[in-house]
Amino acid sequence: MRKKLTTLLLMIIFTLGIFSVPAHAASGNVKVILPAFKVTLNGTVIENASNQYPLIVYKDITYFPMTYYDCRFLGLESVWNSSTGLKIAKTGVNWGYHKYQVAGRNNTAYTAAIAAFKINVNGQQIDNSKEEYPLLVFRNITYFPLTWRFAVDEFSWKYSFDERNGLVINSTASGTTAAQLTLPIVTLPDGEKGAFTMAGNYYYYQGEKGKIYQAPVANPTDRREVYQLAESYYFGYEYGLSSLHTDNGKAILKYHSGGATMGSDHIIWLKEDGTTEDIDHGYSAIRIYDDYTVRVDHWAPPIADNLQIKKTGEDEYTNVGDPECYFGRFFLSDSQGLSSQPSQDLYLIDEEIYVLGYYQDKNLPTTTGIYRVNIHSGKTARVCEAEASGFKITDEMIYFTDRNQYLYRVLLSGGQAELLIDKAVSQYEILQGHLYYVLADTGQLFALGNEESVNPGGQLKKMEIQNGYLTAIFKKESESSYKMMIIDKNGQILYKTMENILLVRIENGKMILVKDN
Repeated sequence: MRKKLTTLLLMIIFTLGIFSVPAHAASGNVKVILPAFKVTLNGTVIENASNQYPLIVYKDITYFPMTYYDCRFLGLESVWNSSTGLKIAKTGVNWGYHKYQVAGRNNTAYTAAIAAFKINVNGQQIDNSKEEYPLLVFRNITYFPLTWRFAVDEFSWKYSFDERNGLVINSTASGTTAAQLTLPIVTLPDGEKGAFTMAGNYYYYQGEKGKIYQAPVANPTDRREVYQLAESYYFGYEYGLSSLHTDNGKAILKYHSGGATMGSDHIIWLKEDGTTEDIDHGYSAIRIYDDYTVRVDHWAPPIADNLQIKKTGEDEYTNVGDPECYFGRFFLSDSQGLSSQPSQDLYLIDEEIYVLGYYQDKNLPTTTGIYRVNIHSGKTARVCEAEASGFKITDEMIYFTDRNQYLYRVLLSGGQAELLIDKAVSQYEILQGHLYYVLADTGQLFALGNEESVNPGGQLKKMEIQNGYLTAIFKKESESSYKMMIIDKNGQILYKTMENILLVRIENGKMILVKDN
């Protein structure tokens, strides 16, 4: 049974500060007091006497500090920008409580100021000058009124107040909580972060000087070096281009050494015991299964008879499939002749390999198609007549694009293809029968059957299916407030954030986010 997502760990690369508001962004002083009644938020009784950012009361309404940790404790995020002001939005996930301790004790009464900057709550602009209970600024921190309108109507919290229990608010019903940690992932010359993934009970990441580290999830500081990248000044990268990903529970390191033509790609399995295994080198597409490893040779110029397979434990590959077929490439004819591009789309299902194929024989189909190859007999058969430039297989269906990047699907067993999207699609994923696609001209993410974008104004950077969830990361320059979303198998948005995210990993019921600079 698939594990329920119950823990969120937010991996912060740099030191986090509290959310603060410039002094000029507030005006109009008001008197506030500390609450004389008990306040319980998400099961935690809030102690105000020695809190640097205590709860305050204005016009008999309790106000909450929107520091970095405090707002996330209530399942919210706040983002400040000098031009757009303050944005507040719910995420669906609440962090653990973090108290800002102060030396000494607070007074019972203070002066606060009415916030004079732009305020946006869940995408709606708020005119703070007309609010009966306006947002306030106290100790250079924005304070938010815990009124029924915001707490219940906007954020869907459970809210109650009585003389015995005081104010009680529970912000999320899912039980999902969050924490944070820091890993020293290297910053590359282009400003991007180095490679990172999570597999089993370990984090794997690229540190300084080309070192690849393994760190236990339970104790991230107890790291050990498991691989050293060789120096290879490839396109300005001192240790070449490298990536880490998790494939069938295994941590896989990929990196390039040498030049673009005479160089080589390397694929390394990083094992839990700290040892490594060289899976492949050269230019190829490769998939590792329990009993077999399947490989397509991508050396240039393209050659036929380039589909290979080997049993687990064996050293040598055996060629399989029609020796006249060019496997694993999309071929495109134009006025300049025949060109091609390599494909990473490769599946082994039961005893059949599914891969792109092309024949130069004029008596056969002259377009690239999806082929089924029996690993024992080598029988090679085209799944359907339609042209395919790339494909994915899920739930007994094949989804594929043609040269125009139009999106189709066909039964795994073959037959007539069905046109789904007659516009160019740049990315697509399928989760439990829900199809998500990105229009190439706008970068907008859509779910099949819905005319409105999943994240209006958001230009998708990348998306991926991970352990029964769809992760979608949007470009930081997008107009949308949300820059990352997690969608569950029912098509519901489980978590969304306004922060810029570089990487997401979901493994063993934990969601790991690597924050952008």
